[in-house]
Amino acid sequence: MHFIKKFKFNSQIIAFLALIALPTSALAHIDLLSPKPLLGGVEGGNALKASPFGAPEVDVAGAEATVVKSGSVIELEISVFIYHPGDIVVLYTTDLSGADVEPVYEVASIDVEVPHNNLLAKITTPCPLVECKSGRAGASVFKLSVQLPEITGDVILVVRQVMTDKLDIEDDGTVGLGRVYYHQAAKLHLVP
Repeated sequence: MHFIKKFKFNSQIIAFLALIALPTSALAHIDLLSPKPLLGGVEGGNALKASPFGAPEVDVAGAEATVVKSGSVIELEISVFIYHPGDIVVLYTTDLSGADVEPVYEVASIDVEVPHNNLLAKITTPCPLVECKSGRAGASVFKLSVQLPEITGDVILVVRQVMTDKLDIEDDGTVGLGRVYYHQAAKLHLVP
């Protein structure tokens, strides 16, 4: 209470304190806004760390699918809440368990690029901060055009944040990737 008596708070400081007082599960790193995700980023919180879809409690087979033309270009709308240097990758799978889009958890060295199966797009994380340092800023929404594969049936579109400031470099030079990922996914039904 001494702190409060000593300093006069303005509305920006109060808003900032309210933000950092939120439980960490209330904030996501990314939020796929469109197409509709299996689990939204804000309500997903730490569930977004669960590979491969960031929706561990969601029945993927029973989830509602967005109908889209096979081979078409769709526009993804993604919001970034917590910034980290790195990439946003977009993958797809026809396997509703996502076995073929499970992330890699170790690479041989810092010079090895993180591999991704069924890659549709990869961009550097858009970052409004100087030198893209880790941190919270106002959510930034961006759009990304992605061409879908020329197949029909159900697919899961995976949007993954890869945070390169969370790499764990081991004594033998290998790089652990256990802390670098946040995942979101949307179920699409591709039609001819």
